[in-house]
Amino acid sequence: MLKSLGSEPKVAIDPPATVTCALAKALSAWLNEFVQPKAKALFNSPVVKLYASTYVCRNRNGGADQPLSEHALANAIDISDFVLASGEQIAVVENSPNGPASPPLPLHNPSRVSSETVKVRVAVSLDDRERDFLESIHDEACKTFGTVLGPNADEAHKNHLHVDMKQRRSASFCQ
Repeated sequence: MLKSLGSEPKVAIDPPATVTCALAKALSAWLNEFVQPKAKALFNSPVVKLYASTYVCRNRNGGADQPLSEHALANAIDISDFVLASGEQIAVVENSPNGPASPPLPLHNPSRVSSETVKVRVAVSLDDRERDFLESIHDEACKTFGTVLGPNADEAHKNHLHVDMKQRRSASFCQ
């Protein structure tokens, strides 16, 4: 069970995540090498918490005729929010000027629920720094993970960043 990553600062994972060692290692590298420097540069504050969802035994996109999801292999994580030490919370939402109405990230495993109350966001609007932060870390994630799906990928990913370690023949699948 992955409760946090790093040490200066420690990044809490809420709720704690069930992931493979390879995913934990890649997530730690991405956070340390790309996410933290970008957060410090844009907000003068490091990331201290990720709201995330990981393991669930299901087929891809819940489809009966689909292959097994990387979530079922503990090989994927969905991140809905980045919380900074300053208290600012950056929600992963569609990069539109007005922002979409954004429901909370689905809880894939009801037996493991966040220690905090899930809030429904409405009319979330990203400022330029938040948009720059999310676009930059999304692009950098494409260099680390096998699959990266963000809010502009499709309806199923409008409110979170999906990353997984699926092995690809060539470059990562990145949308």
